[in-house]
Amino acid sequence: MLSSRPAEVFGITDRGLLETGRPADVLVIDPETVHCGKLERVYDQPAGQDRLIAEAFGIESVIVNGTLLRQRGEDQLDPEGALPGQLLRSGRAR
Repeated sequence: MLSSRPAEVFGITDRGLLETGRPADVLVIDPETVHCGKLERVYDQPAGQDRLIAEAFGIESVIVNGTLLRQRGEDQLDPEGALPGQLLRSGRAR
């Protein structure tokens, strides 16, 4: 329900379930240590707009389209290389 229901609500038709042939977007957490840090205001938006961020803790792995991005706090991709994700518009990858 944490992945399939939001995908359904937002009309994202090829996400939300782990099945053969589907893109695998997975977040692996440690339930004993997962939490967020203190809120911090950053000014990195166009025209200097601000937003709030918080560091995430207890995230073991991040997988996008079946490609491991981060594991145990370490990036697993070449920072100059291609990224595995795709922009979603109208519920479909473009």
